[in-house]
Amino acid sequence: MAVATPMPAVPGTNMATATRFWITRLGYGFVLGVAIATLDFAHYFPLTAAPKNIGFLSFVSLLLEWCGEGVLLALTVGLAERWMSPRELRAWQLLLAVVVGTVAAVLTWQTFTLIVLRDGLGIRLFRDYLGTPVIWIGGVFYQGWLMLFFGGLAASVYASRRRRARMLAALLAAELARATSQQRLAEARLASLQARVEPDFLLQTLTRLEQSYEADPDAADRLLDELIAFLRGALADIRRQNPT
Repeated sequence: MAVATPMPAVPGTNMATATRFWITRLGYGFVLGVAIATLDFAHYFPLTAAPKNIGFLSFVSLLLEWCGEGVLLALTVGLAERWMSPRELRAWQLLLAVVVGTVAAVLTWQTFTLIVLRDGLGIRLFRDYLGTPVIWIGGVFYQGWLMLFFGGLAASVYASRRRRARMLAALLAAELARATSQQRLAEARLASLQARVEPDFLLQTLTRLEQSYEADPDAADRLLDELIAFLRGALADIRRQNPT
């Protein structure tokens, strides 16, 4: 007797799933950064348009700051998701991940932009274009509350979409179970009908019919009519349950 052995897991599949997961989180962080940078730029647009024509460069600097923080926040939340996998993050766990991710992202990226990009590479930040003093603690508080607000809003939308996906999956599973149950019921009815028209049943009925014609022809005629009606109904039901 042959014993079926389980198929081994394909490493490439898990690697592809993990890669797609992290790429998706990077995309979420980038989109969040672009959204905040656009709103921030629109707020300060009168100061960045004329007369020095610094609008484009200041917008690029905003993208550099906000996208970096958004990506770090998304990666932190992704780490929390992977840590809780296969369970999903609860509401308070997601909120905690956003708060921790915001603090870590803002502190890390503000330090990087000031020490490495601005002081080391000479890249001007958005505050340089506005002519305001570049103070680390001020940037941390300003960027922190904005990132916390919009990051929490994005996390709420993400959680809502996940909840909706779970509900749809549950509905589909229930519909599939109902369809499977109906199919099994139809198969059981078909088997019952087929059992009723087995050759043994027909032979016994015909034998009774022959004996009845000898003893009581009128009763035999009624039995014959009932047999014909039964066979017609049974065959119609069989064809309706299984047309092939």
